[in-house]
Amino acid sequence: MTRLKKTTLALALTLGAAITSYAHASVVMTGTRVIYPAQAQEKMVQLSNQDTYPYLVQLWLDTGNPNLTAQNADAPFIASPQVFRINPNAGQVVRLVFTGKDLAKDRESLFYLNFVQMPAMKASELQANKLLLTVSNRMKVFYRPQALAGNPDALSQSLHFKLQGKAVVASNDSGYFATVRRAEVVSRGTSYTLAQASMIAPLSQANWALPAGASAVAGDTVRLTLVNDFGADVVTDLPLL
Repeated sequence: MTRLKKTTLALALTLGAAITSYAHASVVMTGTRVIYPAQAQEKMVQLSNQDTYPYLVQLWLDTGNPNLTAQNADAPFIASPQVFRINPNAGQVVRLVFTGKDLAKDRESLFYLNFVQMPAMKASELQANKLLLTVSNRMKVFYRPQALAGNPDALSQSLHFKLQGKAVVASNDSGYFATVRRAEVVSRGTSYTLAQASMIAPLSQANWALPAGASAVAGDTVRLTLVNDFGADVVTDLPLL
């Protein structure tokens, strides 16, 4: 049995229902990321069903392994409710509660919130021969220590880029994750893509290789598109050292 069928069947059995086959996500979560302040007792996330059909939803959090399920999730968070039905054109609020695991205090910690949706079925349809299919979504959760140094709104000021051979070393001197939508090096009027949909971890470095045929020199510009706490793009030009 494939992992898709196993996951779907496990959830269907948990909820006592089966599902029909759908290929698009009708249940969506407000926002593109979750920021969980260390001093918060809980964090609320909002889901909504934009379809005319009811859905069953299950949530769990992990530390970075996308193959984990609700049965073996390893993140120090509890989602409540973990399993629920969401009616057509309706919403559902889910509470995320940190369970108190000791985490670094000088930098953010990254987790992932998963939610799987499946169309609900009437009891009379449970014996029907239908394909079991789920639609899954995955969202970043940033656990942010209290009084973390620096300002996430000025994150680009803590980023530095240095040319080393045929690569650019991106350094993040802050305690915040830098979520990079796109990074380009602009050299003599020509732009070369360095990275897309990438992250630079706090107090860490990332190596970005120059694309084949690209050239750059110290003094060129790195055009950086960062994603801020609200999911908006912030474009900044920084010097290549």
